[in-house]
Amino acid sequence: MTRFLKVFLRDRLDRPVQLAGFGKHPAWDDHIDDFGLTTETLVIAKRILYSEGIAGQLASGAWNRLEETGRAVEFDHRFIWRREAQSVIGGIWASTDGKGRAHFPMIVCMQIAVNGWRAIHRFLAVLEDLGTLCQITKDRQKFRDAFVETQLKLSSDAFSNLDSETKPHQLSEQREEAILNGMIALSQGVKKNRRLGARAGVRSAHFRLPAISPQPRENLEFWAGYSQTQLDLGLPCLTIASVGPGPVDLIAGEPEPNDFFCLRAAEAQIPMSRMSTLDKHLADVRLAAKVYLRTFGLGSIHSSNERIRRWWPFK
Repeated sequence: MTRFLKVFLRDRLDRPVQLAGFGKHPAWDDHIDDFGLTTETLVIAKRILYSEGIAGQLASGAWNRLEETGRAVEFDHRFIWRREAQSVIGGIWASTDGKGRAHFPMIVCMQIAVNGWRAIHRFLAVLEDLGTLCQITKDRQKFRDAFVETQLKLSSDAFSNLDSETKPHQLSEQREEAILNGMIALSQGVKKNRRLGARAGVRSAHFRLPAISPQPRENLEFWAGYSQTQLDLGLPCLTIASVGPGPVDLIAGEPEPNDFFCLRAAEAQIPMSRMSTLDKHLADVRLAAKVYLRTFGLGSIHSSNERIRRWWPFK
């Protein structure tokens, strides 16, 4: 078993929420002085996502080829990395350093003693506000102050009064069918990779899934909730959603550098995960997916006692 599988998202946290930041920002001529990497999980998250993942894609020239074709997606993503009783939620924003180099993004994240979709529902708005403050300022001290002030707010508010309103969103029948197919493909893929991490040479499984909304919060809540409450993979799961109608990417297990090609790859470069029509349990899987889809639309996560606000009406 790798160190990642042993310790990731299993830290003993000194506070309910730990903020961290890294990447590029105009106040620094090179990479930002790391903020808040006080847990092994956050150190690993930076290494896998940024030092190996994003840096690896840049070094390989993979994204350069996308840019040459005009099909590269800009950095503007939100993510949740969940496991058991903890999560890391974060944002990835296009940025530059003080010398104007724009290859690397800025990343702000928080490790929380809350699992999965609940972490997104409660804390993503706080993360968005912090990301906006970091983007606006060009001063190092103001950048640091934004982290300190947000950390104080989180410490004083704890877990209360952090829910935010969501607006109703109408799904067409065609879109609903595409989402159901994506849910079935994910369920089948998880079953196929049940022993992920135990098989030699196979560390991760990547799935590309349809968006249910232009809002990353709704996409992350939906897909993190589905994988958390319905599939029970038992491994860390990273779910990434871009701002806008682009696809959602879910990486189960220990991500490899090439898994992060998806950050700048449009749907044409990485197709949606496809379900198998040969599965003898297809009818059962489809029924379970449809129940989850409809109960989520009515304001709840199926198989969970907690409620979330309704955000689309079903006919």
